[in-house]
Amino acid sequence: MATKLTGFATLSGQDLLTSSSSQAMPLGAYMETPDGRGYRYAKIGAVATVAGKVYQSAALDATNQTPSGGLAVAAAAAIGDTQITVTVGTLAANLMAGGYLSVDVTPGQGYTYRIASNTVASTTSVITLEDPLQVALTTSSKVIFTKHPYDGIVIEPGTPTGMIVGVPNAIFTAAYYAWVQTHGACAVLFTGTGVAGKAVGSLSGGTSGSMAPAIAATNIGGYHMATGITTEYSLIYLNIN
Repeated sequence: MATKLTGFATLSGQDLLTSSSSQAMPLGAYMETPDGRGYRYAKIGAVATVAGKVYQSAALDATNQTPSGGLAVAAAAAIGDTQITVTVGTLAANLMAGGYLSVDVTPGQGYTYRIASNTVASTTSVITLEDPLQVALTTSSKVIFTKHPYDGIVIEPGTPTGMIVGVPNAIFTAAYYAWVQTHGACAVLFTGTGVAGKAVGSLSGGTSGSMAPAIAATNIGGYHMATGITTEYSLIYLNIN
């Protein structure tokens, strides 16, 4: 199915503080409560969530998904094609389904495509796209791809290995689907000494699953609504998206 723009969802199909073995919404779907708190729909990773800790996307694979310089396109693909054969060492079947492919090196660079499916790989994988190629690819083209950022979320380690995606408000079952908070007032594990109104974010070498006072080059995650105390759960106004 081709990608289409739509407005905000009005019905979630799943309660805010529950998790489900069945997927009720598209991954990444955004909803808001009447008071302005925002949430994204996610699939939990292999471990149940901890309420109030910071979560990230599945760790990036810099060998088989996002290597420096990109992955080689193994066969030319014409404008309008929806399949690309990519040289890749290891890739489980449909691991990238719902994720994104970027053409990293020309011809075709600068275009982003959503992935519908992929074949298992030991040397090459056929990547099927939801939308047709807008620019022809050759064997000189290079691509990178990632899973959907809300597919298999995990507690952010002390040094992030993916992008920040949100904070669960409850304990959600491993491998189930649930809403994680990305915007508005939220209890969040804190490290360091916080000051009301100041920015907070994730720090390299910080405490797993926590936010800390923001410094230069920090990933800003929000702002203090109250003075933060180390190892406690501070009230943060999230601004992840």
